[in-house]
Amino acid sequence: MSPQNTAAANDVAAEIRRIGRVFNPEVLKATYDLYAPLQKRAPKDGVGRENDIAYGSDAHHRLDVFFPEKKPVKAPVVVYIHGGGYVAGERSPLPGLIYDNVPIFFARNGLIGVNMTYRLAPQHKWPAGAADIGAAVAWLHENVARFGGDPNRIFIMGQSAGATHAATWTFVPEVHGSAGPRIAGAMLLSGVYAPQHPEFSPEPPAANSIAYYGNDASRYAAMSPLTHVKPGHPPVMLCVAEFDPYPLAWPTSALGAALAKADKKAPWLIYNRNHNHVSPAMQINSEVDTLGPELLAFVQSV
Repeated sequence: MSPQNTAAANDVAAEIRRIGRVFNPEVLKATYDLYAPLQKRAPKDGVGRENDIAYGSDAHHRLDVFFPEKKPVKAPVVVYIHGGGYVAGERSPLPGLIYDNVPIFFARNGLIGVNMTYRLAPQHKWPAGAADIGAAVAWLHENVARFGGDPNRIFIMGQSAGATHAATWTFVPEVHGSAGPRIAGAMLLSGVYAPQHPEFSPEPPAANSIAYYGNDASRYAAMSPLTHVKPGHPPVMLCVAEFDPYPLAWPTSALGAALAKADKKAPWLIYNRNHNHVSPAMQINSEVDTLGPELLAFVQSV
């Protein structure tokens, strides 16, 4: 890292540490303000894109495909799924910058990057978000080859609620059905993998969680990816941030334990130091990016 990049990284880290272990709309905006200037000057060369493709019938069933201008042959595909607490969020809150930076990064590295959105609660309850990932994956199986992608190497990458939906699609048979998840792997950033947990989180779920999962606590275990981890699942990378608040931090540890028990080995786990709940994804492709190389390494390992 150059001296200029090191200075930028130190400045961003200091501000993240100053904000601390809290997450709310004000922190989200402050984090946009930190990373938008970095993404404005981040490299975006050599990337083509096709926008606002419908993968289903709902207005939220939309995705953008980013691809190397020099068309690859059977390149891995990475689908980014935004967060928003089940009830909000969009795939490009700052168009061309955040979260377009994620698929731009993959396309610049010879892969196919996809940025998708999905239906939101309370109008669309569990398992709508996860089912929409399945619909996007199905669309890509049929169509990604025309961009140079390999339909047999589709990875899903979710952040926050997006990671919850990605984990639900990956692990819960009721959602992905008898055909299985049909993905090569999943990268899960600071998701919540159960609406409630008797040890880690015994209190009632937050209002946004109830908006998605409903009030019937007897159903929560069946809805939780944590209770469905078993051998034979697709490869998984877990990421957690140093400044994730506790309700957004414990699920990664719990899912890591479930994976270790099922696989008889430690899971692939990234601890994003000097980051808050949303900043790990916002750094990707910028001059301070430390997560992007880890994501590429995971894809290449599968």
